[in-house]
Amino acid sequence: MIILVNRGSYEIVEKKPFILKTESLGSGIAVGFINKEKGIFGLLSYIFPYRENDIELDEGILYSGETLFNILQNELEKRNLDYEAAKWVLIGASKYKGGMSFLDLPEKNLKVAESWFKRQNLWERVIKKIEAPHPIFLEVNGKEGCFEIKFKNKVERYE
Repeated sequence: MIILVNRGSYEIVEKKPFILKTESLGSGIAVGFINKEKGIFGLLSYIFPYRENDIELDEGILYSGETLFNILQNELEKRNLDYEAAKWVLIGASKYKGGMSFLDLPEKNLKVAESWFKRQNLWERVIKKIEAPHPIFLEVNGKEGCFEIKFKNKVERYE
């Protein structure tokens, strides 16, 4: 089963052979993790960096990176996830030629993610694919325990 994780949301799965995948990220960020020992894996994706950018919509809330990382941390602590035993991937923060650089979304989004990973002492262990060509997508394959980064008709697989 494939679960699409929309921007501004997250998904955590335990002991089920699902695939989690993002929409095209653009200047947004996706973070995936896999802990094979516990059978836990997940994916979060966001387009806006800061909490004040959380937006309530008819379909639910579009969360910012700051909010999602707080939710993720709470969820992982409930599951007693060993951060060091998990594999982590961070992708996105693509820059566009002639884009709206005044927003600095790629830089701000990356700063939020980097800050969280550094607080967890994981930054040096994270697989990073940032500022890559657009479009870029992330898949977290729980069955096979791997990540697939797809961009410009290429696929990079990390186990």
